[in-house]
Amino acid sequence: MKKIDLNLTVGELVNMYPELRDILAELGFDKIMNPLALKVMGNIMTLPRGAAVKGVPLEKVIAVLQERGFTVTGYADDEARKEKLRSYIERLSQGEELESVRAEFVREFASVSALEIATAEQELIKSGVPMCQVQKLCDVHAAMFHGRTEAEVIKEELKAQAAKMEDFTGRDLPAGHPLSLLREENTGLEKVLDTITRQCEGSNPETGVVVEALRAFHGVRAHYAKKEELLMPLLYNYGVTGPSQVMWGVDDEIKKELGVLTRAVQEDEDNVRIYKGRIAALAQRTREMIYKEERILFPLCLRYFTAEEWKRVYRDFPEMGIAFVAEPAIWPEGEAWAAAELERLSEQEILAGRIQLPTGELTVKQLRAMLSLLPVDITFIDENDKLRFFINEGNIFPRPKAALGRDVYDCHPPQIVPVVRNLLADFKAKKRDSLEVARYIMGKPVMVKYMAVYDADECYIGTVEVVQDCSHILAKFPPRK
Repeated sequence: MKKIDLNLTVGELVNMYPELRDILAELGFDKIMNPLALKVMGNIMTLPRGAAVKGVPLEKVIAVLQERGFTVTGYADDEARKEKLRSYIERLSQGEELESVRAEFVREFASVSALEIATAEQELIKSGVPMCQVQKLCDVHAAMFHGRTEAEVIKEELKAQAAKMEDFTGRDLPAGHPLSLLREENTGLEKVLDTITRQCEGSNPETGVVVEALRAFHGVRAHYAKKEELLMPLLYNYGVTGPSQVMWGVDDEIKKELGVLTRAVQEDEDNVRIYKGRIAALAQRTREMIYKEERILFPLCLRYFTAEEWKRVYRDFPEMGIAFVAEPAIWPEGEAWAAAELERLSEQEILAGRIQLPTGELTVKQLRAMLSLLPVDITFIDENDKLRFFINEGNIFPRPKAALGRDVYDCHPPQIVPVVRNLLADFKAKKRDSLEVARYIMGKPVMVKYMAVYDADECYIGTVEVVQDCSHILAKFPPRK
C-alpha cells in the first residue's frame, strides 16, 4: 500500500515515491521540483503548507493522490495545529503568563518545523485573526527554536543551524548574491551582539564599549530595510504574507527599543548599568530574528524568486545601504544585468524626446537634471494606489526601484497600512486634500506632506508625498531672544 502522510515533508515523500514528482508538478508544485528547490524547501515544506502557499485546495491534492492509488493521512493534525495556535493567542491576549504558554508550546510543537508554524500563522491571519495578536506568538517561538534562552546556547545553536543551511546560503549561491550578502550582514551583526551580551552578562560592564556597540547595532536598520523593502513585497506577490507581516512587526519593535536604549545611554553612560537587562534582552531578541530569517524567510525567497527578481534585488541593495560588511562582494551576473538595464533606460530617455507643458517644454534629460537638484524626496502614487514615480535626492527614506508599480500598501509596515488606506480614501472622497506631519526621524527634524492630485475635471488622479529634512532650514533661524 502506498501511503502519503501529510505530516512528512515533500522531500521525504518524493524520496519514498519518485513518481510524485510528476504528480505534484501537474498540481502546480512545478517550481519545487527542480533539484535545488527540492533540496532546500523540500526538506521543510509539507504538502498542506505548499498547497496553502500556492493557493491549491488541499482537498484537490488529496483527491488526485487518491486517484493515483495513494492512501492519504495526517490532514486532521494540520487543522488541530491551527486551532492550538489560536488557543495560545487567545490565552496570551487574556493575560496568561508568557512562560506558562511557552512551556506548553514546547511540549506540543517540539517536532514541528518553524516553516509549518509560520504558514499556519499566515492562515490564521487570512481567517481574520489580527496580525498584532499573531505577533504575540513570536516570543513563544523562541522556546521552540532554541529550547533555552541563555545567550551562549542561542549562539551555539545558531552556528549549528548556519552549518545545516550552508547548502542553500553558501555553496549553492555565489559571493555577492543578495542572500549571501544578507548572511554576511547577519554574521557581522552577531559580532556586535556578542559584544553587547558579553558586557551585559558581567557585573561591571564597560559603558563606553556598550555605547559604541549600540551605535554599531543601528546598522540593523539598513539590514531590515532590505528585507522589508526588497524581499517581503516580492513574497506578497506570491501570496506569502503571514511570515513577512509578523517579522516586519517584530523588526519595528526591535528598532524602537534600540532607539530608546541608545538615547538613554548617550544622555548618560551610567544608564548602561541601569538598562543592561533590557539591552541584553534586545540582543537576544535580535538573535532570534536572525534565526527566523535564515530558517524561514530566506528559504521562502529561494523557493519563489526568479533569476531576474534576484538581479533586481541586487540592483537595489546599495540604495538601501550595506551594514556590518566592510567590503561587500560583487555579483558579476547581477552587475551585468544592472548595467544592461541602465543602458536600456538611457535609450528610452533619448527616444522620449520633449515633454510639452502649458508653460513651455523640457527634454527628459533637462527635467531629470532639474529634479535631481531638489533637496527633497518626492513620491507619486496613481489613482489605483500604485507607486509610479519617485526621486529621493533628500535621502530621507530609501526607495528601491523594485518598488515601482507596487501597491503602496506593500511599501509600509503592517501597522501603518490602515492609516495609509484611510488617508487615500479621504483624498479620493475629497474630505481633505493634504496632510502635513512634522517629526524627528533618526534625530533629524523632518517634514512630510501628502497632497491629493486632481485633474482639470477635479477627478482624483493620485497622491504626491514630499519629504524634507529641515535641519538646514532651522539652522538659518537664530534663537529667539
